[in-house]
Amino acid sequence: MNVFEKVTQTRPEIEGAEENISTARQRLLTEIHGAPQPVRQRAARRGWIIASGLVGAAAAVTAGVLVVNAFAPPAGRVEAVPTPEPRPSVEPSPTPQPTVEPLTVSSAFGAAGTAAATFSGLTVAPGQYLRIQADLHDVVYYEPVNGWGELAADRSTATGAWEMGGTFETYVPADPHGEWRYLGTSSATGTLYGQDAQQGLQQYLLDAGAGSAPSGPTSMVGGPLAPWTTVEGSTLLVDFLESMPKDPAQLIDWIDEHQDTPPEAHNTKVGWLLIELLSKNIGSAEVRAAMYTALSMLDGFELTGVAGNVFTVALVTPIEDLAGNPTTVRRTAAIDMSTGLVTETTVTSGSGSALVPDAVPDSRRSYSVSVVDTAP
Repeated sequence: MNVFEKVTQTRPEIEGAEENISTARQRLLTEIHGAPQPVRQRAARRGWIIASGLVGAAAAVTAGVLVVNAFAPPAGRVEAVPTPEPRPSVEPSPTPQPTVEPLTVSSAFGAAGTAAATFSGLTVAPGQYLRIQADLHDVVYYEPVNGWGELAADRSTATGAWEMGGTFETYVPADPHGEWRYLGTSSATGTLYGQDAQQGLQQYLLDAGAGSAPSGPTSMVGGPLAPWTTVEGSTLLVDFLESMPKDPAQLIDWIDEHQDTPPEAHNTKVGWLLIELLSKNIGSAEVRAAMYTALSMLDGFELTGVAGNVFTVALVTPIEDLAGNPTTVRRTAAIDMSTGLVTETTVTSGSGSALVPDAVPDSRRSYSVSVVDTAP
């Protein structure tokens, strides 16, 4: 039984049914034998093939179903397209970066103290020497009445000035209580300032014998002198460093008690003495770490620059110049945070001079340290 006979058996009893069946049969044959498909069907089938990528056989089966049913699915509806599963990203997740805290005076001194506690560059084997080279640059002030010298003229009163430079080397043996040796070079004249500079320089060279041949090596058993005598009665720097309190708070009090300066100069008398001692670039890791920790506890220092591992601090103290006028003395220190070594110190008294620029300090000391096998 074909499909047409089944339609005849299931038709309802309606007047004029034979004519209606003939008409329906003709329409159906027309559709089967090549009548154009509705536009909506073609659009839906094209979208299905593009979206799913199925093979042609599956598309043909789908087309046959559409013809038999003579219905098209709603436009734009795609039911069999699988939903893609999310895949993990192949890109690595960014690593969170640690927050970098800004460097402060306290943290800079603290970092130097941490480095000093572990730095082994000041330790020498028996028979070797710790060589400390200091490059010296000073400004000598002069005025015709009082001449030159510490109490003769300064930045505010001088009518002439000149720069002097030289090198001084210190050799510390493995046993610091042994014989220290020294080697200095002759002084060299640098820039001259002011109308009376040439006159003053000639007097200076005559009086001081500056510009003579380089000095030969000299020695001292036990090294240089200490700021004051130790409890045991020693005047040597090496004994002084060994007797210093290792607790930073006790160290500050100990220095404060032994310094004969006004109370308002507390940071200068304690802080700068510690800088001066550290600039010798000698002493045990323990005592150097304690000195830096003590410095981190003091007020008054200003962080003025950072270049790589080296930071620079300044300490400004009110004073009076030779004429009795209020002024300041500015001290700076450059310190390597990776080693705890002091690389440079400067001292400048006064400012605003028409003679010598403020950028030129009265005194500059630049330091370098190495271990050598022999001493001069």
